Amino acid sequence: MQDISFTAIDFETANNFRASACAVGMTKVRAGVVVEQVSWLMKPLPGFDDFHPVNVGIHGITAAQVRSMPDWSRIHGPMMDFIGRDALVGHNVSFEKSVISKANEACGLPAPAVDFHCTLQLARKHLELDHYTLSDVVGALELPAFNHHDAGDDARASALIAIELAKRDGASSLAALWPASAKTRVPHYYSAGYTRKLADLPQANMSANPYGPLYGQTIVFSGDLSAMPRTEAQDAAAAKGATIANGTTKKVTLVVSADGAAAARPSAKIKRAQELAAAGQDITVINEAQFLRLMAFR
Repeated sequence: MQDISFTAIDFETANNFRASACAVGMTKVRAGVVVEQVSWLMKPLPGFDDFHPVNVGIHGITAAQVRSMPDWSRIHGPMMDFIGRDALVGHNVSFEKSVISKANEACGLPAPAVDFHCTLQLARKHLELDHYTLSDVVGALELPAFNHHDAGDDARASALIAIELAKRDGASSLAALWPASAKTRVPHYYSAGYTRKLADLPQANMSANPYGPLYGQTIVFSGDLSAMPRTEAQDAAAAKGATIANGTTKKVTLVVSADGAAAARPSAKIKRAQELAAAGQDITVINEAQFLRLMAFR
């Protein structure tokens, strides 16, 4: 276990925007042993500081609790000092990578040159479970109980998962635990402008709440959202009962415009929606903030 050294990390956010980090937890591991832990509350950045009731219900952090806390621009330096040259480990670590990327972008900071490794991916490789949430994996590995959605506890749980699976696998390094072919970077389809093939689009969840505002809608996304990758937005809308389309057709009822400049220079998808609306089709163009409000309905 000599080379099983890394920093595990977990963020909580105030709302659906990745730049709305309100807490971070980090656990440092050296030679397969937890040696240090930190967790900090932070005030979300201006413009991303609305605390959504769903998020508050999950992690319990409120606007009042962080009002006097430093924001990302002041947390970033100490956070990177703690991480040092370590690889970052997390459960569904693409979320953590996205938080760092979006918050840095909002502050004008460069993206750090850090490797990311995912314990969710690792658990799926080594365990046969019905579900692979952090709690499910901790329970399956008989690791210590923890307070789920507390950033500090979640980071420690992720670290312990990696350590335990390294022991079971006989891995003595991160390279052995996560072979190069399985190293977790944000998948290529999260890159800007990526369009899924028709066969890869998510299917509408017909068991979703039929009274929800997205149920039965046919949605196309124009541009890349700031709160989440487009593919993640498509998956989330489909889970609410929406049908996802790649182009604006006569079947589309909702176009989500993620481009802030859409009004001045509308995309081809939005222009087509405007033409169809003028011809009498029931089709609406909404912005990202409106889409996120619709997503908040259960």
